[in-house]
Amino acid sequence: MSCRDKSALVTIIALVAASLGYVVSLVSEADGGPLSDVHYQPLMLGFVIVVAVFSIGGQILVAISSPREAQAPRDERERIIAWRSTSVSSAVLAIAAFVAITLSLAEIDWFWIANSVLALWVAAEILSGAVALTLSRRGV
Repeated sequence: MSCRDKSALVTIIALVAASLGYVVSLVSEADGGPLSDVHYQPLMLGFVIVVAVFSIGGQILVAISSPREAQAPRDERERIIAWRSTSVSSAVLAIAAFVAITLSLAEIDWFWIANSVLALWVAAEILSGAVALTLSRRGV
């Protein structure tokens, strides 16, 4: 597995783990009540910090394990893979923007707007990494 593949995998794992922790925290804070009553902002900030710490720490470990490969410039194949995975991610982010605007126009509670955007951002990043890993494995 290449250094860039490991990097994509680290990002996916960090996002999935932090997302699970965030959802569990939201549900436990709700304590059987409506989720929209939860003071979600500190939990969301914690989510972002956890993702950043795990991603950066994982990227450092990947780079330390193969420093020469980590510093190598992308070849043509890797540029194409990055372009395709970013294209997929951009499409999901465009959907996220549309969802946020639609929810805002419908005057939906801030909780649902913020969490919809967060969920779609996480989905975009996971999908981007999954596309990159798939294309790398297929030999594109």
